[in-house]
Amino acid sequence: MKRLFTSIALVAVAMTTFAGGLLTNTNQSASFVRNPMRYASLETDAIYFNPAGSAFFNDGWSFSANWQMIWQDRDVFAGKNGKEFKGSVYVPCMPTLFAAYKTGKWTFSGFFGMPGGGGKAEFENGLPIFNNMVNGLYASGLAGVNPALAGVTGYNTTSTFTSTQYLFSLQLGAAYQINDNLSVYGGIRTNYTSLSYEGAIKTTFPNGAMYNTGSAEVPMSAIPALAPYEAAVLAAAPNYTLEMTQTGIAFAPIIGVDYKVGDFNFGVKYEFRAVNIIKNDTDASTSDKLLENLPTLADGVKFRNDAPALLTLGASWDITSRLKVMGGYTYYFDKDAKIESLLTKANSMRTLSRNTFEILGGVEYKLTDKWLLSTGFQFSDFGVNPSYVSDISFINDSFTVGAGAKYSINEKWDLNFGACYANYAPGTSLRGSYYKRKTYNVAVGVDFRL
Repeated sequence: MKRLFTSIALVAVAMTTFAGGLLTNTNQSASFVRNPMRYASLETDAIYFNPAGSAFFNDGWSFSANWQMIWQDRDVFAGKNGKEFKGSVYVPCMPTLFAAYKTGKWTFSGFFGMPGGGGKAEFENGLPIFNNMVNGLYASGLAGVNPALAGVTGYNTTSTFTSTQYLFSLQLGAAYQINDNLSVYGGIRTNYTSLSYEGAIKTTFPNGAMYNTGSAEVPMSAIPALAPYEAAVLAAAPNYTLEMTQTGIAFAPIIGVDYKVGDFNFGVKYEFRAVNIIKNDTDASTSDKLLENLPTLADGVKFRNDAPALLTLGASWDITSRLKVMGGYTYYFDKDAKIESLLTKANSMRTLSRNTFEILGGVEYKLTDKWLLSTGFQFSDFGVNPSYVSDISFINDSFTVGAGAKYSINEKWDLNFGACYANYAPGTSLRGSYYKRKTYNVAVGVDFRL
């Protein structure tokens, strides 16, 4: 039984990432979707991407409201050429809000968004690890009752699994303009984590209990020595359900520096690790047999589920009054975070080969006084290996490209819209499963100033 739900133990680290590190979504504005390199931004979304840059805003209020729609294909194959288990993630509305007020050398700002999780992952026909393990455990369990029962066949195992994961954040802080070139920032982010899991495994005998004689499969009722066991075999078919949620609150300080010189701008941001403790709220409908064998899923049990620290570096260069290029780098301190598995409470982040890093680049061209076109890329190199990957928690190196435009209605109003696509390299787990994943994203945002 414990082996059966080993994969569920990894769900706690399966935060649905769309753009960013293993546990961090960095797609926090429509401007990001049209150009992922935002770490030297001096526009309103700098509040999140380059908060020290907000010190160079114009005096008064700046606001930004953004909407994103995201869908993701997450397919698992039982062996590279085996049965396909299709999964999907759909987020119809991922909002982000920015606000800042500048007075003199001070800029006070706030951000609300979802820098982790953000959707529901559904596997309507289950996962190979569920089906395969139930079959193996059922066969071994029957053999423990009577060695002859190891040859029982004719049963089908079906499973479904849904995981919904959200990390809501509210960031508040202030930037100070030291001089015409240099500014600094200090702030804090509050993270509220909400995770929920629903799963079911059902074993049935659509054609009655059968027995493999070695040369053929025949009904158990036709074998006098085994006929008395038929009712017990049918009654013992494994059927399990899981309904559980987890919640927790964590805090992370943030610091930043921005430096402007000539046609160049440089931004640096460091987010500290958010130490997070989440607590089980297990529904009474969860199978007693499951909780008996996996007590860590019981109501009230607590786990560590940190958000890792990260460092971002960005630079932009206004080559001409119309053309700007930019580049950046992100480093996630994944291995310093602590993520306890649901099964063993072992820190699964320790199985990573190394920390994650990203390389980003972008180009913006001002076509007219009203229209600005942009495109950019993000390459994410994760330190995952087959030991970390499971049927539920899988992510591999990815390459994201985005494109879009900004339309300036007037001096106070801008519209941003874009689309991006992330393609992930295929990967495998120690159990031989094969994984494919793709993400699509469209976004619209409105920036306005008072």
